[in-house]
Amino acid sequence: MAQIPFKVSARTARLIGRENVSNADGAIIELIKNSYDAGASACVVYFDFHPENIVEENSIYIIDNGIGMDRTIIENYWMTIGTNNKEVNFIGEDGRVKSGAKGIGRFALDRLGSKAEMITKPKSKGETFFWSVDWNDFDNIGVTIEEVYADIDVVDNMNFHETVFDILKGTRYEELLKDHNFNNGTIIRIKVARDPWEDYFVDRISTNLEFLVPIDDNSQFELILLSSEFPEKYGLINSLLNYDYDYKLHAKVNSDNSVKISYHRNEFDPKIIDMDLFQLEEMMHYPYTFEVFENGKFEKLTTVNKLMPNYEKKYNKGVLNSLGNFEFTMYFLKRNFSQGDRKKFYYRYFDVGKRNIWMDTFAGIKVYRDHFRVRPYGEMGGSSFDWLMLGERAAKSPAAPSHKSGSWRVRPNQISGSISISRLDNINLEDKSSREGFQENVSFMALKDLVLKIIQEFETDRQYVMRALDKLYTNKNIDEQEKKRANQIAKQIVSKIDNNVSEEKLNQLISKDSKSAENVGILAKSYLAQLKTNKDLISELQLLRALASTGLTLTSFAHDLNNLSANIVQRNINLKKIISRLINEEEVKNLQPFLNPLIVIDDMAIQDERLKKWLEFSLNTIKVDKRTRKKIELYKYFEEFSRTWESVLNFQKVKLTVPTSTEKKCFLRIFEIDFDSIFNNLISNSLTAFRRPDADDERTITIELIQDSNEIIIDFTDSGPGLSSDIDDPNKIFEAFYTTKRDELGKEIGTGLGMWIIKSTVEEYKGNIKIKRPRPGLSIQFVFPTRKDEGVTENDE
Repeated sequence: MAQIPFKVSARTARLIGRENVSNADGAIIELIKNSYDAGASACVVYFDFHPENIVEENSIYIIDNGIGMDRTIIENYWMTIGTNNKEVNFIGEDGRVKSGAKGIGRFALDRLGSKAEMITKPKSKGETFFWSVDWNDFDNIGVTIEEVYADIDVVDNMNFHETVFDILKGTRYEELLKDHNFNNGTIIRIKVARDPWEDYFVDRISTNLEFLVPIDDNSQFELILLSSEFPEKYGLINSLLNYDYDYKLHAKVNSDNSVKISYHRNEFDPKIIDMDLFQLEEMMHYPYTFEVFENGKFEKLTTVNKLMPNYEKKYNKGVLNSLGNFEFTMYFLKRNFSQGDRKKFYYRYFDVGKRNIWMDTFAGIKVYRDHFRVRPYGEMGGSSFDWLMLGERAAKSPAAPSHKSGSWRVRPNQISGSISISRLDNINLEDKSSREGFQENVSFMALKDLVLKIIQEFETDRQYVMRALDKLYTNKNIDEQEKKRANQIAKQIVSKIDNNVSEEKLNQLISKDSKSAENVGILAKSYLAQLKTNKDLISELQLLRALASTGLTLTSFAHDLNNLSANIVQRNINLKKIISRLINEEEVKNLQPFLNPLIVIDDMAIQDERLKKWLEFSLNTIKVDKRTRKKIELYKYFEEFSRTWESVLNFQKVKLTVPTSTEKKCFLRIFEIDFDSIFNNLISNSLTAFRRPDADDERTITIELIQDSNEIIIDFTDSGPGLSSDIDDPNKIFEAFYTTKRDELGKEIGTGLGMWIIKSTVEEYKGNIKIKRPRPGLSIQFVFPTRKDEGVTENDE
């Protein structure tokens, strides 16, 4: 049988190449990467453009002092489209990890101009080669790739060093290249440019090249940009310098899954901080003591599993171990502040205008592989600027950093940073064929999730400090007693107004009476405190609106759902009666159960009974009387609560024990729906825990109630496995959006709001919540203060 080869038209090959180098900036960066891979210590990008020149006379030069290419390399690698040479030989002579891998970088030449020339002088070899191509030859009709040729010649007696400096004559090349040897290397000239390289575009590529090498990079590679039109304007491209940041966070993730996070708090001024801050109980331990604040720097050692507990599931098993080493550096810079904020939070002073100009250019999290930027991540103005979806996180949790319970989230325009990876350590992060980012496989998703968790460590630290500062300010400016006094004063003033005392008369009374003037001061403080409280409540309200919409939807269909609940079981009974009239039960009894219509109807009836119970449970939670604050008898409440859950818990073989008493009663003035929210969430979490692989067969939930002095204490305990051992701080479960529930791909599921709602609800009643035992078997204690007519009493009935 004969064999015939495939053929590829030259035009198709060219189109594939263009798809992989989509814009001019990316094309230039691809050519710079080639210089880096060639072991160059310097690479010059030179725009030899003059407005008076015709198009053919203007050129772009890419010049380096790398190892160059001999004829064999040109023919076997440079001229081979899609070569895997850099994937196989990915370590250069100087030990660098090569940044290219796809073998299509030479199409960058086509993207930049219709003609290209190359002079290359290989290291330690005498011959210099001249290569040229006309990319328009690829457009000839009916021509295959094998029928398109480039020209190659040996150049005799060429001094490579002099040739380079002759091209750069009229620029600042002497001072910029004095430390670099150009005895060998490569000169690429692109002619008949496809883009208008006016100064605006050269300036833009200069900015982009600043991002090409990460902050704090120590690689021995200098990048120089020159323009013949503006010879003094451009020069050495410097990596971004450290700016006057508020926070710097550096995380080093190791292959053994250990993580070292270094913090630098630079936001607060130790010289003006009120020392009473460090007398607050929450500020008396590391890393929140004055000594740490004064130094500004501290470290935390943790693990990937603690940052992402319960992450690996069926379809991403082993992904964390295969992720590899990487480093993440992040700078936080708030964009503005008021003098009131500076007084309250003791901010360092900074120039708002300069900072905003800097951040408008340099905001975003970039990715660098082997010292070169991977586009388009963090690219300002691009669709991938916020590739970590930080904006979406902030929109879901709009709480201020000082909010006492909500979770503050940083916005994408407030941070600048870089993720540094390597082809050696992070082999599962694979390029898209377009060279525009990585394939979105489980490794890339794990990288994103881990970086977000590291960012959350910064957010938690900053919010912890801000909450303490806010508490200090509140304590020093107004206390609860003054609020009560202000409330009484306000009522007296309103009473006088209602009794037709004029505003002028009130002003006269205040001006003559020192006590009245003092009262005005109290009122003013109370008003400002109330404004702050309202601001916190508005933030919390934004968070709860989304949750409320679900309840509103359920309420709007309550009547229909009630009717459905009443009829859902009866429909199967009626259906079975009708079927029984049409068929003989004896004729079908020997059929397989799934083919016997009578058995199928019985199975449907069982499922409908469960559905009916869930509908009744859901509708019970939105009854109007549950949304009215009244004095509830808790023993009776828990008895009814147990009956509500009975069918669901029996189905899942869970035993629920609630407090009971025939001799005593226990009263507490509450919204019944609030207690439903607390204990429904807890039982739901217990049911999830019972299904975990590390849970045993025992399934019990116990709720206990006792009174101690003027407090009611309720303990909730289950026999599940408890909190994951990867959770280093059990109190994290009370933070908004914190969850360890994940689907089979390791993606977070659920709202992460259940325990936050519980804590917020308890605090509304001036109560306390604490975790008595995190594992095994979660045990949580609630303490509610009682009034005179509340608490445990003898049953007189």
